[in-house]
Amino acid sequence: MRLLRAELDKLRRPLTWAVAGAAIVFCVLLAAGGAHNALGSPAGAATVAGQLSPVAAGAEAAGLLASLPGALAIALLAGGHLGGEWSGRTMKNLLTQHGRRWAVLAAQLASLWLAGVALLAACWLALAAAGPVLSRLEHLPAAHQPLSQAVPLALSQLGRALLVLAMFAAIGLLSATLTRNTIGTMASTAGIFVAMLLAASWPGLGRWSPATWVQSWMRFPAGLSSVTFLPTNFWSRFISASGGAPGQLAGLAGLLGLLAVCLAVTVRLFSRADVSG
Repeated sequence: MRLLRAELDKLRRPLTWAVAGAAIVFCVLLAAGGAHNALGSPAGAATVAGQLSPVAAGAEAAGLLASLPGALAIALLAGGHLGGEWSGRTMKNLLTQHGRRWAVLAAQLASLWLAGVALLAACWLALAAAGPVLSRLEHLPAAHQPLSQAVPLALSQLGRALLVLAMFAAIGLLSATLTRNTIGTMASTAGIFVAMLLAASWPGLGRWSPATWVQSWMRFPAGLSSVTFLPTNFWSRFISASGGAPGQLAGLAGLLGLLAVCLAVTVRLFSRADVSG
């Protein structure tokens, strides 16, 4: 726990606050745009009003953070937090103090994942506060979704997003171990996420790509059906809707397998890494 606490303390840096602020502003501006654009459609206005209720905002935040905005935020944090450890040549000191390499990796992974969870919570709180205000300003109809439906939906999406954020963090940790510098970690992590989305559009491969596993696990609408007045994600719009996606269990199995592979490769590389410099 002391090592994890130390890693979390390192995240208290300007980059973290900048990423958190940017994520909050993005979510609120997206909600404002969705509320305004839905005015011409009574059905759309009712849907957006439901999405902006304080409880349902949790599902909205989960979808955004478990898609491209969250992936890019994790890439930036991974570069500053994990890649910066290598660029600053402090990895040797860290291992001298704590010794066990697997413990260092575990603390770094957990701290990056917790940072993603904190971003998710911050975006939910921002949407929960801004949603009712935006609905009133744009004269949207009152949300009619009962709590008995809104609470299970929000909790389900939030729970599913935790696994996706863990996968994002594992890819960031692997990139940091491979590139061993700040910019390289940011670029390679973001590049992997973009490559995942590109691979999902390849004929015959899309069904088995990590991007499709995320879509299936998060229950994102397929293809352009995800393009709504207030998007619930920025992920499945980049994936072709043809061919059919695997089920939720297949998506879960794929994400767990990818997480295990990333961690196994990272541990292998880190165990042989020269940190004397």
